[in-house]
Amino acid sequence: MANILIYSNNPQLTAQWTHALIAEYSVSMLHSIRGDFQADAVIFDAKKLDEDAGLLAVFANKRTRFLVIGADWPEEKQINILINGAAGYCEQAEAPALLVRAVACILTGDIWIRRALVPKVIGALTGARRMQAVSAAPVDCDRKLQMLATLSAREVEVADMIRQGESNKRIALALNISERTVKAHLSSIFRKLEVDDRLRLAIFLKEIDQYQRGTS
Repeated sequence: MANILIYSNNPQLTAQWTHALIAEYSVSMLHSIRGDFQADAVIFDAKKLDEDAGLLAVFANKRTRFLVIGADWPEEKQINILINGAAGYCEQAEAPALLVRAVACILTGDIWIRRALVPKVIGALTGARRMQAVSAAPVDCDRKLQMLATLSAREVEVADMIRQGESNKRIALALNISERTVKAHLSSIFRKLEVDDRLRLAIFLKEIDQYQRGTS
């Protein structure tokens, strides 16, 4: 059973989120995000970030998936948390009904965010990465092409559909395989390409496309 921690000072929200998750997961409170903790996922109250923007740094912890829950947070903030490594954002009003699905989603390496924001997140991330390492880009992309060549033909199909924004269910139907097999392919793809989730996979493939267009 996955271990879920809730990081919030709001007793009502904490009780609500615990009630939604307790049947599926081991749930407990996290009192200090800067301390040493172990969890598969952290449910992160957005008000904590509003009070201390420095907490964005904890999203760099690759051992844990972070789902931020906020009340009508602006798009810019939602995009920013994903750029910094969070796995998703959920509206507070929707959380009771969607929290189990959202947590299950991020635990499989997916992201939870409105689909309309995905291209904006990818664009922001690829732009930032391009500015950070322009001189190293050819070497980096050559290495990525070598990594891409290690994928099987089926894994290439799955990766391409992820880049198009398809869900596991849609991929399974299109390729006539089970969703469990899709997840197995994704785990292999993530390992071979050294990416953490679907968002980073989409960025990886977009950077390859940009590099190939620039050298053709």
